[in-house]
Amino acid sequence: MKNEYSNHESSENQTSKNESMKNRSSGKKSMQNRSLKKGCPRYHVFQGNEKTPEKRRFLTYIPGIVLFLVFLVLTVLAYVQDERNNLFLLTGLMAGAAAGLLAVFPFRVRRFAAVLAGLIIPVLVFCAVETYTHAPYIHTPDSFSPRMFGLNTAFFLILDLLLTFVLGSMQAGYTAGTAAVMVFGLGNAFVVRFRGHPIVPWDLLSLNTAASVAGNYTFELTWRLVFVTMIFAGILILCVKMDLKVRKPAIRIPAAAAAAVAAFLYVSQLQLPEVQSWFGMDTTLFTLNVLYRNNGLAAGFIGNLRFLHIQEPDGYSVEKLEELLQERTSGETQTESTGENSTKAENGGTASDGKEPKENPNVIVILNEAFSDLSVYGSFNTSQEVMPFFNSLQDEAVGGYVSVSVKGGNTANSEFELLTGDTMAFLPAGSVAYQQYVNAVTPSLASELKSLGYHTAAVHPYRRSGWDREKVYEYFGFDEFIDQTSFVNPVKYRDYISDWSAFEKLIELYEEKDPDEKLFAFEVTMQNHGGYSRNNPGFDIYLKLPDIQDKTTSVMATEKYLTLMNLSDQALEMLVSYFREQEEPTIILMLGDHQPSDYITNVVRRITGNAEDESMEDMQTGYQVPFVLWSNYGLEHKYYEKISVNYLQSLLLENAGLPLPAYQSFLKDLYAEYPVINANCIMDKEGNYMETGGTYPEDIVTYEMLQYNHLLDAKNRAEGWFNINMR
Repeated sequence: MKNEYSNHESSENQTSKNESMKNRSSGKKSMQNRSLKKGCPRYHVFQGNEKTPEKRRFLTYIPGIVLFLVFLVLTVLAYVQDERNNLFLLTGLMAGAAAGLLAVFPFRVRRFAAVLAGLIIPVLVFCAVETYTHAPYIHTPDSFSPRMFGLNTAFFLILDLLLTFVLGSMQAGYTAGTAAVMVFGLGNAFVVRFRGHPIVPWDLLSLNTAASVAGNYTFELTWRLVFVTMIFAGILILCVKMDLKVRKPAIRIPAAAAAAVAAFLYVSQLQLPEVQSWFGMDTTLFTLNVLYRNNGLAAGFIGNLRFLHIQEPDGYSVEKLEELLQERTSGETQTESTGENSTKAENGGTASDGKEPKENPNVIVILNEAFSDLSVYGSFNTSQEVMPFFNSLQDEAVGGYVSVSVKGGNTANSEFELLTGDTMAFLPAGSVAYQQYVNAVTPSLASELKSLGYHTAAVHPYRRSGWDREKVYEYFGFDEFIDQTSFVNPVKYRDYISDWSAFEKLIELYEEKDPDEKLFAFEVTMQNHGGYSRNNPGFDIYLKLPDIQDKTTSVMATEKYLTLMNLSDQALEMLVSYFREQEEPTIILMLGDHQPSDYITNVVRRITGNAEDESMEDMQTGYQVPFVLWSNYGLEHKYYEKISVNYLQSLLLENAGLPLPAYQSFLKDLYAEYPVINANCIMDKEGNYMETGGTYPEDIVTYEMLQYNHLLDAKNRAEGWFNINMR
């Protein structure tokens, strides 16, 4: 009995002890929970997978350390690549340290302060993004109005609010919105630097083309870019510290819908001419840099969306064009019956009084990438002559300077004007016709020659996808498109196929064609493409600027560019020498597509003292490139000081002894009155300039109607104007 009692008592004691331990454990957890609720320090029990307080504190420092290191790298790069300014260096390092400390400082922006910050941040973002390319408000007093200030900040506010309601917090919404604007502004700054004008909506259609050549450019940092990016970093830190959430669906969903409607109304209404007029927006597309400076990046970009579609000209009708064609056909018939030649010599003479071949000639057209004669800015010394053969060929045959619509890029627009006879003057500034408007079969030089029995080949020694060429060349009537994949072991300079190899491909096409077949070959070269400041091991820069002792990056890049021009000159000499020996008549047209960017031309302008454009005529100097038209059957020498690209097709056909479609015949006559029509200006035969986009004389209005019918009204195209066989 005693043992039984003892065992029972022991069992009860053990049970009581276990319950006591459970209570103590439960009480400890309860105390810990109460401590957490009261904000008291928690009693910490170390476990194997928990971080120590020291580790947790170190992790909070990581964002600040990373931010400081990023700023350190950016500052050093700007010091090396832009200007070795010790004050800027010190400022950059101090700003980086301050940003790092601010990033780890334990503060939050809550409630009223968050709402206030939400109103201020769009203003700061506007000022920062504008400063990437210019200093806001350092203009004439009326260049940027309070309305424009409010218009741009309103867009950034709407964007931030929309993202806030979609993502559920001000921290996420404002951080995403600010980061997006910073990236866009930084990209725009680089685009302005490389090609001379800002991003426009239709650039989004050519992202693949831009990406394909971006690797050949050198992205050099400037102090402006670094400091503005630091300002953005400060704004982003403020965004991250904002602690105001919008979680309730009853508020969040309607608010997001309202912000989306506001964004839609903003974008759609800002494209209306009457709205732009009310806000006092600059609508002159002549100089996009000025337009964006006056309107702001956001409003300027969105306002230009309306130019993605072209409205038909006032008074346009297909019936009217048919009547004009009938009148013109009757007039030409009457002129031919009397034996008169109505074409007059203007700015270099007629195109029709040269020698004609006994049979249709082979036709070769070369649009040479960035090929230009920088002596248009004034004479300057080089270690050897840049283009000796090209200059001698101009003295022998037909040549001169052609006015193009683009500078530093957008080769496709020069192609478009050359192959169609259309002009960028009637299209929005900065647009790319290939990607925006060529969406159906379009009569061109290729289709004209194809109708005469020619085999038509397009050659581009690079990727076939650039500027949608593959699609456009098919619409233009080319039988084949030869890209870089068809070149076997070509000579390359700076990773681009050389002009020498590119011209050898033209010889190969000629030699492989059927004996009874005529060849039309159109080639767009790549050797001289931009990216001259990039280091290219193995490339010999042998052509120097001897008068400049301080060989900065831009000077060495200019010497590289001039060396490339000389290499193009040698390749042209090889091509012409070959066809001099051929019995088949052949005519060759070569011209540049545009000048290089200001990064190169400014070096020459500083040498020559031609630093500023004081008039529209001065400005046009930057859009002049040389051209030469030569044949192995002989052409009467002529020199054209002023002619635009849209007229070269009629000049080529006349000297080749080939028939002109009515459209090209019209352009031949129009040249006599208006020798230059391009995206930037119109010049009459007296040398008077007028801006594009204004009120045009009657002949120019007719030209605009014809182009609209040719390019944009394919369903109702007046084929008799554009097709030789349907006149």
